[in-house]
Amino acid sequence: MSAAKHRFEGWDGLRFFLVFVALYLPFSVCTPYLQKLLVLRGFDKTEVGVILGFFECMAVLAPPVWGYLVDRTGRPRLVLGLAVLGTAPSFLLFGLTNALWVAVPIAVLFGLFYRSVIPLTDGITFRYLHDRPGDYGRIRIGGSTGFISGVLILEIVGISRAGSSRMILAALVAASLVHLASVLFILPESGPSEKKTGHDPGKPAGPAPHLRDLLSRSFLCFTFAAFLGRLAMMAYYSFFTLFLADRFGFNSPGLLWIIGPLSEMPVIFFSRRIIDRIGARNFFALGLGGIAVRLIGFAAATQVWMLIPLQLLHSLTFGAFHTASVTYVSRCVPRELQGTAQTTFAAITTGGGGIVGSVLGGYVAQHYGFPALYTGAGLLAIVSLAFLLATVPMLKTRS
Repeated sequence: MSAAKHRFEGWDGLRFFLVFVALYLPFSVCTPYLQKLLVLRGFDKTEVGVILGFFECMAVLAPPVWGYLVDRTGRPRLVLGLAVLGTAPSFLLFGLTNALWVAVPIAVLFGLFYRSVIPLTDGITFRYLHDRPGDYGRIRIGGSTGFISGVLILEIVGISRAGSSRMILAALVAASLVHLASVLFILPESGPSEKKTGHDPGKPAGPAPHLRDLLSRSFLCFTFAAFLGRLAMMAYYSFFTLFLADRFGFNSPGLLWIIGPLSEMPVIFFSRRIIDRIGARNFFALGLGGIAVRLIGFAAATQVWMLIPLQLLHSLTFGAFHTASVTYVSRCVPRELQGTAQTTFAAITTGGGGIVGSVLGGYVAQHYGFPALYTGAGLLAIVSLAFLLATVPMLKTRS
């Protein structure tokens, strides 16, 4: 084992593990309980879909700007810290309104900060991994640990039984403070990324990376397939809590939400070995297949216990989907564009797919019911899988 690899998988690996633990604590509040917060504030399913759609809109607009700032300034800790700093204050504004026209701009403001922190952290992580051999999956399970721990704590203190929005608001503030403190574990970089390239100032420099590197066929086709997959999964991310209450009268959603992160941990931990064996594209294909089976299974479920084995497919629908996608994107571009590439990819897939999926999903759920929503989303995942296999090339190493 090289010295660089030892350093990253030792102290550096622990630092990044803790960063991911703290990163997903706010998500353990927002992902299961933002839907409940909006309902407690008096919004119906269609309005929830509209609010979440505008919220996801910022996942299109905000991450590329934050990522570009990282690549231009070479100060990832500062940029990430600013994004984290704005999360809690903007979220608290949801507790002040029950009017749609007010909630929409609040969702936009909250999304400006919140929807950028995961792609920013991934971009920062791959900047380090580009020069220091290490295993993304082994540190990324920190995110699963943080999410599971957060949900369990919230369920124990009774967030599902609470009849007001105050506990949800307070929980997000507490989680955001821990997240902000964790940013200190990321070592600051002293300047623009060219200082890290290892270039000898006495020799002519090679061609500088350019944004046109993002226009390769592999990046564009893969991004479109991921966009369709994310659009399908928004039926889960935006409406699963409401689905449980509406269809089964089950009002402790956190107990089912945590099954997913538990199942994803082994897949994420061994993701590097799996990708080395079958390739990032094929690993991603397993994720899309899992989405199709899982969502169509939701549509067919008649008892709440039938959802338990379907929740185990989160190992593919997130574990494989996420680790394969960030790995594939990282291999499409040079180190100097990692922040821009990861945030642009997230903007199109998480943001674009989130907007369409939330707005369309809310309309379908309100007017046609949850079985129609999950059946349609599952079929869309099958379309995405077919497109991926037909158009996206295999990449074993960085192009």
